[in-house]
Amino acid sequence: MHIHPFLTDPCAVLVSHTPVTEPVQPADYRTAAQRVLAALQVTLAGEKVVLKPNVTAGEHHANPDSGIGTHPAFVGGLIEYLADRGAWPGGIYIVEDPRDTDDNHPRHWRGTGYDELAGTTGAKLRCPTTYTCVKRSVPQPQVFPHLNVSRLAVAPDSILINVPKLKTHNLAITTLCLKNLMGLVNVFNRHYCGQAWRELAAAGMLPESEGRPREAWMDEGIHAAWQRGLARRLVDTAQVIRPHLNIVEGVVGREGTGFQRGRNFPLGLALAGVNMVAVDTVASYLMGFDPARLIYLQYAAAAGLGSNDLAELRVYVVEDGAIVPCRDIEALRARPPLRVIRNIAGEPDIS
Repeated sequence: MHIHPFLTDPCAVLVSHTPVTEPVQPADYRTAAQRVLAALQVTLAGEKVVLKPNVTAGEHHANPDSGIGTHPAFVGGLIEYLADRGAWPGGIYIVEDPRDTDDNHPRHWRGTGYDELAGTTGAKLRCPTTYTCVKRSVPQPQVFPHLNVSRLAVAPDSILINVPKLKTHNLAITTLCLKNLMGLVNVFNRHYCGQAWRELAAAGMLPESEGRPREAWMDEGIHAAWQRGLARRLVDTAQVIRPHLNIVEGVVGREGTGFQRGRNFPLGLALAGVNMVAVDTVASYLMGFDPARLIYLQYAAAAGLGSNDLAELRVYVVEDGAIVPCRDIEALRARPPLRVIRNIAGEPDIS
């Protein structure tokens, strides 16, 4: 893959803003996606392409316009661009497991918009199942000595493009590039939030819940400890799976829990970079958060995976199709800032 030389710098992050209509239309997503790739001058030389969007299915999640997942029209824009610029014919894959099952049945994609996208573009839908994953050792494990991950995502002849959604999350606070990799881990290993919760329980760090939902009594200390458990697992995954490029779909940003409770905001943003920590840092800042205070970014930076210090990063924007240094990052921040529902006792809800 050829890409603009500025992205050889792991501290470089591109922010692209595309004016959008209200309500946002599929054409807005396609334009935003292709604008980023054109600015990055992406071309391929016959490689396979593996795209990893954030896709969830089910009664409340499947609607492509819900704001909960990466919009299929954005991924469609990427596919159209890459297919015209050297991707291996028939070699574009979308890898995700919308329903968390250990098979690759088309029904899992029903209602997400990705089944239709595959039909119109020829992209292949794949889930990371027992039979399509490979074991990889974690170089400096914090939780897992090894992980079973999608064979396609780590294949030497594939280009992995990580395409998360710009949104908040009840545990991670922001869920972007690093957390999106969870969907490339085998279904039996990937439930990091639940694993971290059970880890707290096993260590005796949780008070007696007496059958109440955890948000009825969870406090800041428990929430922070839970975040640390998630962060260590994300660090392990990021040591094994290294995307060649990360592109955050923020055409519509979402605040709330990360799932059905929340609201959408048309932002017209897309962010790109080769380093996940750098991209997540800039994206989190644009959402309204201090990346230095986000626990998963603290752990990732401490593990040497990238910088979460905005002062160390170099932010660029697209102007007239060219990449230029960003002169006013504050002008790109969401107004009002995106908020998160953390499920902490006494914390106000978003209505």
